[in-house]
Amino acid sequence: MSRTILSKDNRTWLDSDAYKEPKIPLDIQMGTGQINVFRAYQQFSPGQWSPTGAVPPIGWDYRSVQASSSQDYVLEKPLKAGSFVALTLTWDRRVELEDKNGNEAYDIGETFRDRGLNNLDLYLIPVDEKDSRKNVCASISEMDSVEHIFCPVPSAGRYKIRVEYRQKVNEETQPYGLAWWTVPEQ
Repeated sequence: MSRTILSKDNRTWLDSDAYKEPKIPLDIQMGTGQINVFRAYQQFSPGQWSPTGAVPPIGWDYRSVQASSSQDYVLEKPLKAGSFVALTLTWDRRVELEDKNGNEAYDIGETFRDRGLNNLDLYLIPVDEKDSRKNVCASISEMDSVEHIFCPVPSAGRYKIRVEYRQKVNEETQPYGLAWWTVPEQ
């Protein structure tokens, strides 16, 4: 991408708190940065990838993870040193309709009960590392239903993306959506 987006106070995403602090997944003004429709098309057009085998440098998945466990996506190619990775994880907050008339549809005057938000975390880790704390980059917000990483790869090599179900608040199983964009060595 050749365009640099600036916040209203003339900062780039790399100057933001979200870039510097793993507990802040989104910039207050810019979110994850610029959206490019062609890049979204490139990301989603090859189809969904499963963590059961190595995944390509660019991809996405919709899956679920069990409480107190994690799901690893091993990247099939070594990443280029100094390149940036963009990883985004999102999941739903659990809410339930307080359905006064039992018609299973929202009617004026009915409300929703917030069942809370399970806590998922996102990591980029060297492929042979088992400990999430030894990550290259992390997004570990405790209050959002999105995690986002945009960070440079410190050294060329093999890496994996980890989705970790850190804390259960409601359901044992948490569905999520994950998208990644990395730059492999040539």
